[in-house]
Amino acid sequence: MNFLQSVICSFSIIIAAIIAAWRFGNIHPVFRPFIFCIWLACFNELLSFILVRSHLSNVVNANIYVLAESLLICWQFRRWGLFGKQTKIYHLLLGLLSLIWVSENFIFFSIFQFSSWFRIFYSFIIVLMAISLLNGHIMRERGALLKNPLVLICLAYIIYYTFKVLVEVFWVYGLNESTTFQIKIYFILDCVNLFCNLIYALAVLWMPTKHRFTLQF
Repeated sequence: MNFLQSVICSFSIIIAAIIAAWRFGNIHPVFRPFIFCIWLACFNELLSFILVRSHLSNVVNANIYVLAESLLICWQFRRWGLFGKQTKIYHLLLGLLSLIWVSENFIFFSIFQFSSWFRIFYSFIIVLMAISLLNGHIMRERGALLKNPLVLICLAYIIYYTFKVLVEVFWVYGLNESTTFQIKIYFILDCVNLFCNLIYALAVLWMPTKHRFTLQF
């Protein structure tokens, strides 16, 4: 996959962002952390594209973005009721994520290199949260699951962040030294990214309005 195809896959998140902007006034507020995350992803992709085309590094903004993304996704799971009344666990998780990010970017390594350990940790946490919430929701949900935005988003999270953990592990343990291997891995990651971005767009399109949302979180 060439650079242009990779950019197209990355910018496919714009579809969900446009739909979210169009429907924002009618979408139930419980989904707003996810929408903010989509808009942030669009901004980061645009900034990264400009930096790369200007022959500059996008490492710093990418490292800042993953921290903001992880906190927004945790907030979204809280809005979905994953933590229930256990607010201490939620705040402990936010603190742990922030501590690991600061430690990797400013103590053990540098913010001018990609923070693989943080990416592995927060991706793993997102997968666990998505599986936990999805299991409970499937037991309660009686409607069409594939038209449920919560289910769609959790499925996309499981698919994308599971593969992201694998990619970052390859980086950490030096299993990506082969150029051919790197090309194949990032081709798959771009395809997974495109697929999940389209799922996000579908989820935003099916997000219930303020008056039709009945689940208690």
